[in-house]
Amino acid sequence: MFLLGGPAFSGTTLLALLLNQDHIVCLDEPDFHNPSQSHRGIPFLKSLFPDRGLPEAPQHPLSHREAFDFISQCERLVPAEHLGMKTCDRVFISYSEIYGEHGCPVVAIFRDIRDALIRPLPEWVTEGSLNRSYREVWSHRNQWDGWVRYEDLVTNPSATIMKISTALRTPLQVRLNWQGEHVHFPMLKLDRHELLRSGTISSQRLGIWRTSGRRFSDETIETARAMGYGE
Repeated sequence: MFLLGGPAFSGTTLLALLLNQDHIVCLDEPDFHNPSQSHRGIPFLKSLFPDRGLPEAPQHPLSHREAFDFISQCERLVPAEHLGMKTCDRVFISYSEIYGEHGCPVVAIFRDIRDALIRPLPEWVTEGSLNRSYREVWSHRNQWDGWVRYEDLVTNPSATIMKISTALRTPLQVRLNWQGEHVHFPMLKLDRHELLRSGTISSQRLGIWRTSGRRFSDETIETARAMGYGE
């Protein structure tokens, strides 16, 4: 098994899509620990593997450790060599500790927070809360098997995927194109994710903050600088 994550809106969904390959399934925020999000976990996994005898979705909340054990049970039942999961923010950090304890690879992706702020945020996210998430996840980056930048993924996908391949300890194909209609429905959570339907890696949202006219808080400017993003 492996874990993929990062701060919200940092390219995690695109990377999860690219990691769905012949021998790999990477689920997008299945939230096995949260029954209110159960449609993203077991029901979707059963739609991929209807004849594998997968267990029913938990009917009560699970701790992240209990959820890890449940995911391990599922991995033994699916035909893929690796079952991965993508999640974000503090949940990612919590799961990463458990995955790391069990020797499972953990990989993160980061992005310039200024680009993430250009498109409207969902009602449960503010510029301040996004800054806190970006800083918190960034502070843990050296604890994981590897991390990449969204900017490198969309401009040099071959080198970036090879870096992830090394971190995950499994060979990966470089997928530059896919069938837009085949994007897993749990990945299309917000209008931000509609670009996945284009069927190709796109750099059109790279550096969009520069021409947006958007004024950022001092906190945002400092977060970008601390994460290695200049003017």
